Amino acid sequence: MRRLEALRAVPVTARGVGLAAGALALGLAGWRWGYPELVAVGAAAALACVAAVSVIAAKPNLEVEREVAPDRVSAGEEAEVVLDVRNAGKWRSVSARAVDVYGGGTHQTRRVAVPLARLRPGKSTRAGYSIPTERRGVIDVGPLGIGKRDILGLAATAGSFGPVSRLWVHPRLWTLARTPDGLARSLEGTADKVEQGSLTFHSLREYVIGDELRHVHWRTSARIGQLMVKEHVDTSLPTVAIALDDRTDAWQNHGSQASPRGPDPDSFEAGCEAAYSVLTACFRAEYHAALVTASGSAISGAGRDIYGDTLAELACDATDSLDEFIARLQNGRFGDTLVWITGTEPPTPRLAALKRAYPVVIAVHLQPDLPTSAALQGGLPFLRAADGEQFAAAWDGGGVNL
Repeated sequence: MRRLEALRAVPVTARGVGLAAGALALGLAGWRWGYPELVAVGAAAALACVAAVSVIAAKPNLEVEREVAPDRVSAGEEAEVVLDVRNAGKWRSVSARAVDVYGGGTHQTRRVAVPLARLRPGKSTRAGYSIPTERRGVIDVGPLGIGKRDILGLAATAGSFGPVSRLWVHPRLWTLARTPDGLARSLEGTADKVEQGSLTFHSLREYVIGDELRHVHWRTSARIGQLMVKEHVDTSLPTVAIALDDRTDAWQNHGSQASPRGPDPDSFEAGCEAAYSVLTACFRAEYHAALVTASGSAISGAGRDIYGDTLAELACDATDSLDEFIARLQNGRFGDTLVWITGTEPPTPRLAALKRAYPVVIAVHLQPDLPTSAALQGGLPFLRAADGEQFAAAWDGGGVNL
């Protein structure tokens, strides 16, 4: 809850300026030439101006609470905004035009009228509206704008109330039926497919209430004087690294009179949808997942919302070269399965070289009007599609590892 944040007063409108000038002219003319009627008319006009300014000068004292639920949605879903507006003033009722705004980034700024009539001191009113979403991005909601104008339209004022809330629009989600096979690395450095359920020791940590006593490492506990338990991990669960190439050159359109050369927003949108769909499939299968971008993001072991927020904020503006991005993937070894997503023809030889760090490499090429296909090329699974929906069809139809 926050009180009045800013009040931008425009005390006199153009009509008010004209009336004030007319009042002064009439008053001077009547006094100069001895016409009391003109003086009376001028005085009445001046009183109207003073009354208008006095009405507007009474600043409203409002408290605004805004709730956006849910605050994270996928593209195509709606979020509900609920506004609670309270008149914190002691004497005056508030009757004003209230407008809430939302938008920002790739989303057009829109205004929604909020009913606010005869709000008495200490009273509250509630209003709500829906925010439709079509594309991923971050939408700022608020602040609530209040405009007041006197009956004659001689003076006006505007103010902003309440905090700004934020809505994260994650990429559109396409449900994938397949996930990469589990891999486990041996001491010889090879990676073999294994069944889930292969638990192995990972580390020691402090005992917390609820831990099983059979997992207590008694020798270490006796040495340091504190209960320590063994933590195990399932070595059969793979770590799938999604490499989303967000360089400008990776999503160039062909350039035409209708669409000038530059990053194709629809293709990059499809790339974000593909990355989000693979990440969600990994979470559903309880796999570990990492998201790596050319712009420098490298997220691993986080919750699904963190990945979705990163993709919502992602722009196609990375400045790193292809060599730098591949070198970072080579040195980072973010997982044992790599899904390369780009908007241009994937560099097959460079990706094949990455198999030294990633036993499984899957290349995804997304471009408008590209026929949907899934095939082996240069020993790597290659998926081609025009959009996110066709990508899901190629992923499930061709099989993850072909």
